Amino acid sequence: MPSQGCGIEIEWFQVMPHPSYAEVTMEATCGVTQTDGYGRSEVRFCPPCDKRYSQRFPQGWETYPGDKCPHGTYVGGSGPDLTCHLCEFTG
Repeated sequence: MPSQGCGIEIEWFQVMPHPSYAEVTMEATCGVTQTDGYGRSEVRFCPPCDKRYSQRFPQGWETYPGDKCPHGTYVGGSGPDLTCHLCEFTG
């Protein structure tokens, strides 16, 4: 999947899992998928790109913008494509 971000370098912070519980600085590139200390992968965005995608996809996303339908049902990702029953019936 092509990058959805602007490509600038960004920093974000995460409290690591037990036993350290230390807050660490994570570095990423805007629009690139990164796995955090808990094993969750998601596309990281700079604040302007995050704002743009949050306005375009108010239902949110799990891994990347557009992986949830307008009803909030997960419909995309690395597994099989899924269909939201509400989207299917309302067109």
